[in-house]
Amino acid sequence: MTTVVSILNQKGGSGKSTLATNLARAYELEGYGAQILDGDSQRTVTEWAKLANEGMPTVTPTTAPTIKEDVDTATSSVVFVDGAPAHDTLNVRAMKLSDLVLIPVRASGPDIWSSEDLLDSIQTRREETGGTPRAAFVVCQQIARTNLASEIGDVLGAYALPTLDARTNHRVAYAEALSSGTTVLDMPGAKKAEDEIRRIAEQSLELLRRTDE
Repeated sequence: MTTVVSILNQKGGSGKSTLATNLARAYELEGYGAQILDGDSQRTVTEWAKLANEGMPTVTPTTAPTIKEDVDTATSSVVFVDGAPAHDTLNVRAMKLSDLVLIPVRASGPDIWSSEDLLDSIQTRREETGGTPRAAFVVCQQIARTNLASEIGDVLGAYALPTLDARTNHRVAYAEALSSGTTVLDMPGAKKAEDEIRRIAEQSLELLRRTDE
């Protein structure tokens, strides 16, 4: 049975595409078959795939009318959905199809506020289904040793969803990988970024494996 992990935030620039490409690759390196459905109208991941080296996760563009069929016909064990930068029909349908929703947020108020409609939809869905999908915040592109980076955990703690301990920092390696069809797990000299992604992969897999609520 296919597991669906959606990466959703209605605010553009939150790091969705970067997280989707790198996390899908991390899952592959952990032995899972992975592919990405690109639901972002900017088609960043689709363009990334055109440059991708052999061995990268496959990418399929998706839309609100086709996303269920695209998930149902997926041949990999894990499907990642790179959602739209809006709280639209595609994101709502992706959320309902998901086993896990990851919400990337930067350490800034606007990123968090922009996700509140999505959080309401997730909470409503979880009440209807008894706890599905699981969901968590992922802090992305933080600037280490700043007040915002140190305080973001307390801010997110006011919401009902957990926040992964693992974070990504603001690193040039992420932008370089996305613009060259690869991931930080495949780039020489990107060990710190690789370690960040591997920790996010590990913690997201732990959420998927949990049997308690």
